[in-house]
Amino acid sequence: MKSKPLAEYAPNFWGMPVLYGLIASFITAFASILITTFVMGWTSVAEANLSSITYVLNMVSVLVGSMLAARQAGNRGWYFGGLTGLSYAVIITLLGLVVVTGPVFSMNTVFQDLLMMLVGGFGGMIGVNLRK
Repeated sequence: MKSKPLAEYAPNFWGMPVLYGLIASFITAFASILITTFVMGWTSVAEANLSSITYVLNMVSVLVGSMLAARQAGNRGWYFGGLTGLSYAVIITLLGLVVVTGPVFSMNTVFQDLLMMLVGGFGGMIGVNLRK
């Protein structure tokens, strides 16, 4: 019985599916921010809802990006989706460190980052099955 080489068991660290998913996530986030800006400018949506709207839009962006990353990878959807969600969360948190002058790390930030990773894993499971 011939065994497979160890390289076949290693995950794909070239980053292309994750990079593809991150680009799709940021394009989705940018488009949704533009739509939200127009909606808030033309309607009477209160700015108090902006935090909740941003939270939901980030999750939708991670979901779309992780689905596309896993679809491109073709296997290990939860892995590539979760990695895409975690990468997106880390980048957003690092951008928050640059932009926000107050404390950025809190339990809410940790919870949001973990939730993005879980949403990414879920989106990856959906995305890998869209390929078939």
